[in-house]
Amino acid sequence: MFSKIIFKNKKIIDSSVSGSDFMDLLLKNRHIKKLDNQDFFKPHFPVNSDFNINKKELKKAINRVNTAIKNNENILIYGDYDVDGLTSTAILWQVLYRLNAKVLPFVPDRETDGYGIKSKSFFNFETEKKIHFDLLITVDNGIVATKELKKITQKGTDVIIIDHHLPSNKLPKVSAIIHSTNFSGSALSWFFATQFDKNADLGLATAGTVADCLPLVGINRNIVIHGLQSLRLNPSPGIKKLVEISGIKLDSLSAYDLAFVIGPRLNAVGRLSNPIEALRLLCSQNALQASKFASSLDKFNKDRQSLQKDNLKIAEEENLNNQNKLIFIANKKFLPGIIGLISGRLTEKYYLPSIIISIGEEFSKGSCRSVKELNIIETLRKFNGELVELGGHAAAAGFTIKTENIDKFQKKITDFVNKKLKNIDLKPSVVVEAEMDLSAVTIKNCQIISQFEPFGIDNPKPLFLFKNLCINQKRVLGSTGDHLKLKFNNIDAIAFKKGNLDNQFQVGDSVNIIASLDLNTWNGYTSPQLVVKEIFPV
Repeated sequence: MFSKIIFKNKKIIDSSVSGSDFMDLLLKNRHIKKLDNQDFFKPHFPVNSDFNINKKELKKAINRVNTAIKNNENILIYGDYDVDGLTSTAILWQVLYRLNAKVLPFVPDRETDGYGIKSKSFFNFETEKKIHFDLLITVDNGIVATKELKKITQKGTDVIIIDHHLPSNKLPKVSAIIHSTNFSGSALSWFFATQFDKNADLGLATAGTVADCLPLVGINRNIVIHGLQSLRLNPSPGIKKLVEISGIKLDSLSAYDLAFVIGPRLNAVGRLSNPIEALRLLCSQNALQASKFASSLDKFNKDRQSLQKDNLKIAEEENLNNQNKLIFIANKKFLPGIIGLISGRLTEKYYLPSIIISIGEEFSKGSCRSVKELNIIETLRKFNGELVELGGHAAAAGFTIKTENIDKFQKKITDFVNKKLKNIDLKPSVVVEAEMDLSAVTIKNCQIISQFEPFGIDNPKPLFLFKNLCINQKRVLGSTGDHLKLKFNNIDAIAFKKGNLDNQFQVGDSVNIIASLDLNTWNGYTSPQLVVKEIFPV
């Protein structure tokens, strides 16, 4: 249960609040001024000036690529195994390939290559392909790889970095750097690709932007809105087949679908195997080939779900008697590609920072998620001497550790976190737009809310507090009773994944709920409904 409700606005929204006043409240809660309304609701197509990229660096990068194409030089695009890295790679490869460049893509294997560019992986790929690459372009990585890139440039390869991660104090010495922390790697890859072909795939940049949890305001919002239109109207064969096999309607494809349906399928193969099949799907221009790769990715995702369920069960059992302020679990059965998901689930459920380690023979991989009360990357840096590799940010991080050092590391960091959070009551808060009366749950207000889509970071789907509602009807839904269906007066409410609360409430009980508004169409009839996030007794 959350510790407190944070109100963005103290107003109570009821039937007397006009549509324009309701919209103004939502705009005000998002700090969107009336001057910005036009671009918020009718966003312009992204243009060069929106990205604010260093013009000198951009010119150097463009000239170097043009020279490589003109002289028939070998180009390698080095990406990453997550959605943002895969889409970054696909966007630029497609454009350069269409320009008849001698270009190959490379995405690292999570286990054998690790995160970020590794000179060893680059040289191994050169040996495997029997090619010396004259130009290396990193996408969604490279900005902190000073030592690794130096080894590569010393062997006669020029380097262009396209990255959005935080740089270190010393930038790599390369031919050019396209960098901004305001966008996803895929958006920067799209921006650079448009310098050569205005038809670069904005839809893929949208997938990367959503999957990498970029704030969906400003230019990122523009990218996603126009990219979703592109995906709906003119998807690549690979995306079209993946959408079909996922059971989504292409004409109503949403940011939510990209984040929670498409994204996991693209990520799954890299969690369990070599991610090259996901890249092949994104680059595929043949429907038959795309269908084959989409089926493979869907199977990988089902396998991932099964393995995640098994690994989570093990983690839950090991965490059963945990009395610390930190969840720390290391196990040989954990798969390296799954530990981030396990850590995220445990932190979400128990509202505690978590460290999950997949134990290897000599080296082990760790993944961490945290709560707002503890900056996990700063915490881990205090124990840098125990770790081989470390990266991340305040809420999530990953590391490599020598297996023999796990026990010592566990004791040290657990003691530190216990002291750090000793007097803090760790319970999550929930943010709502305002209190709302049932009389304001109307089709009109639902339609106003829909104008704020796509929802995401910094533009969340509006939540409202409803007080003293009497339960008129209730029943569980789903083959295993996972969901709870309620009725308050004439308004339906659905509480997903809350079927376990069925016995806690009876018809006639008064409850408070936190919910979003939605439209439900059934048998040709459309009505407003509530989607319940939290339900608790008055």
